[in-house]
Amino acid sequence: MQTKVSYEPDEPNQGKLTICSNQVSVRFDCLSVTLEQPFKDCKSNPDPDRGWNDRRAMLLGASLLDPLVYVQPFLRDQGSFWESMQDMDAYIRPTEKY
Repeated sequence: MQTKVSYEPDEPNQGKLTICSNQVSVRFDCLSVTLEQPFKDCKSNPDPDRGWNDRRAMLLGASLLDPLVYVQPFLRDQGSFWESMQDMDAYIRPTEKY
């Protein structure tokens, strides 16, 4: 997980509803994430060795399960749960460099 480049989080209940994951979260009252493909492969630039295929799609989807299970207890928590998280899970704020 990269931690050098980040976005400021929205204030609670202030996310831009023009962003799909925010709209889904509000509309269905559920966890919603944006999953970005970590590679460049498309019809105009195919990469048969490392490109997108059904096996990689399944692995990418499966790789989300452990993080979702990890955050599940915190989803409806009203307290300051982030204060008790391990250092490796701490939120890293953007810097002036990024």
